[in-house]
Amino acid sequence: MNKPFNDDPIEVLVKKFLTQNGTVLDLRLKYIGDEGLEYLAQCPELVDLEVLNLERNEITDKGVKALAGSSIITNLKELHLERNGIGDGGAKAIAGCANFSYLNFLNFWKNKVGAEGAQAIANSTILVNLKSLDLAQNNIGDEGAKALAESDTLAGLELLEVFGSGLTDGGKKQIKESTAFPKLQTLVLE
Repeated sequence: MNKPFNDDPIEVLVKKFLTQNGTVLDLRLKYIGDEGLEYLAQCPELVDLEVLNLERNEITDKGVKALAGSSIITNLKELHLERNGIGDGGAKAIAGCANFSYLNFLNFWKNKVGAEGAQAIANSTILVNLKSLDLAQNNIGDEGAKALAESDTLAGLELLEVFGSGLTDGGKKQIKESTAFPKLQTLVLE
């Protein structure tokens, strides 16, 4: 695996970057891949983890599914997944797993999430605490935008980013005119 910014094995990274109180683990640009995420999902030191930054780690749906299946990491409040290779399967795994019921921040910027993933998030009965959702630079299209605009469970959103995700003017209009997000303060469409 190409690890331009990291030569350490995942066990060493956890020791280096897990905060003293065990609530934050910042592994951005460490290129841990799905195997590294599978290790994290079973790592007892992460039982109190609330913030996990996995930006640019070559993670796919397989790794996200391992995280969703964790019996240890069950209290995340923030999940950073920017610039990975996560698609609809990963989005569905998060949307359908009780491990993520405390999430208030979810960032999928620059991944491969399509309409099905956006629909899973929009219809999730798990992600009701989300305040910030970034689906920018994905491929949710108008179908995904429609699902978000009609969501019954994303009422707590304060920030929604969907720019560069294949929305036409019609899809953007649906999001802008939606009444699904009464607390929305920031909407990034372009």
